[in-house]
Amino acid sequence: MSTPKEKLSNMFAKVMAGTVTREEGTMLLNHMAKEDLVGTITELASLLESPPPNVFPKTILHTIALTKNKAFFNIIVASLSHKNEDVCILAAEELARQMTDDAKHVLIEQLSNEAYHIRKASAAALAKGFGKAGTEILKKHILSHPEQFFRDTSAYGLVLSGANGITALIELLNSGSPAAASTAASSLAGASAQIKDEHLPKIFGALLGAGDRKDSQTIIVLLKLIASLRHRAQSFEGYVLAFKDYPFEPVRLEAENTHRQIRSAA
Repeated sequence: MSTPKEKLSNMFAKVMAGTVTREEGTMLLNHMAKEDLVGTITELASLLESPPPNVFPKTILHTIALTKNKAFFNIIVASLSHKNEDVCILAAEELARQMTDDAKHVLIEQLSNEAYHIRKASAAALAKGFGKAGTEILKKHILSHPEQFFRDTSAYGLVLSGANGITALIELLNSGSPAAASTAASSLAGASAQIKDEHLPKIFGALLGAGDRKDSQTIIVLLKLIASLRHRAQSFEGYVLAFKDYPFEPVRLEAENTHRQIRSAA
């Protein structure tokens, strides 16, 4: 008689070969879970770490997710920490699809994970799966986290979320938090094509605000953002020229470079 591990290994091999569909595989998983839940979970966790020959761990996780069995929730959560980034991404996406408070809280916790790929996958899942609520979560994380690298991955999620995320990043420019504004400006510079003309006054308003505060670091990242806008910033070039006489040389140099960039597209 086949052991649970042999049954699962054989089934996943057939899924990979195309002789068994993943939906058929879910039937076996649910049946085995009814007979021995703890044993089934243990074997699935083991196979995710050491899959059978020619079987991808992502295939195993996807089949588990298709069962829609709440008993497998912890396996999906544990897969966020998988060494394979594709598995981590799939786990985050599956949690977002569940749209439950438990899944949301797990993803929020992972925004402060030490592993970059786990933070990034969790931020993307929150942004794509939870809509405006996910956008607000990422925005608050950027405002509250003291470390730049952690803020950066949440900003990455906002960029991925489209118009709502870009608007949230624009709002962060004027949040009064130099750290959050710097993170937002850096992320927006890499997504300048998504910035609408209606956002431009808010960007230049943030630049003036940073100037009033003598916040040189934020001025520099905002100038870099403005440089990425190229010709679209020409009607606001007077704001940039005002910083060419700034008392801090790195700001003056950045203002000169930004002015060149927006004029070079003329």
